[in-house]
Amino acid sequence: MSAYAAVATAANFSQTVLEQSKSVPVLVDFWAAWCGPCKQLMPTLERLAQDYGGRFILVKVNTDEEQALVGQLGVRSLPTVVLFKAGAVVDHFVGSVPEGQIRQFLDRHLPPVQSSPGEQARALKRAGDYAGARTLIEAALLKDANSLELQCELGELLALTNDLDSARAILTSAQGRDPQALAVKRLAAAVAFGDVLAAFPNVDTLRAQLATNPGNLEARHALAVHRLLANDYDTAIEDWLDIMRRDRKFKDDLARRSLLMAFDMMDTDDPRVADARRAMARLLF
Repeated sequence: MSAYAAVATAANFSQTVLEQSKSVPVLVDFWAAWCGPCKQLMPTLERLAQDYGGRFILVKVNTDEEQALVGQLGVRSLPTVVLFKAGAVVDHFVGSVPEGQIRQFLDRHLPPVQSSPGEQARALKRAGDYAGARTLIEAALLKDANSLELQCELGELLALTNDLDSARAILTSAQGRDPQALAVKRLAAAVAFGDVLAAFPNVDTLRAQLATNPGNLEARHALAVHRLLANDYDTAIEDWLDIMRRDRKFKDDLARRSLLMAFDMMDTDDPRVADARRAMARLLF
């Protein structure tokens, strides 16, 4: 059984449900082996217990075996699902409800997910508040100095604020610990793109060069980096795809390599990543 699920009986209901609900919400599924809708609902509840990662505990009550408990609690239809918090019933639903509705039911009552310092810092970074992001990360590092994610986040911020030597030192250390970690790959991309910003700092100059010579692939690449780091992902991706169309071998396949680094810096579930990968595949094959 899942770490986030348990079985309740009349003997342990007080401890398993009422007492436990004082520290974490408990969702109680009243079911029976002969109940078809119960069999449909139970896998959904088990999957949600896993997906929510401990934000609630799923408890199952076999109503055929616990008739006295069911009568005491006033359960009359199956399946019935009851949510307990702080030792009391706060809500319930009856029947095999669609997963989306169950998620809405849970989200109304469960405490919000607390984002990690790294996630909070990335949100500030996307908003352009590098100073605020750095303050948050440095405070978090005081509590967890060995965190690879936090160290890499600090390295990214250093790279993006032109302290490339310090960022490179963090990158070297991080690659020695876990070169395949996503945070390390993001930092490597930030350092590489930071080098481009240092070499080509003026966006207006790059635009003027491209206006004069649209085939200036070095200027197009540098402008794509500026756009990516300004969160203009769509235009940056199109710039690199355009370079691939014009000259696949430009600077040892620089556009393709830059796209892969850009994907490391973007959210993993960003649909633009999948779209860009398909466009790359068409150009490659």
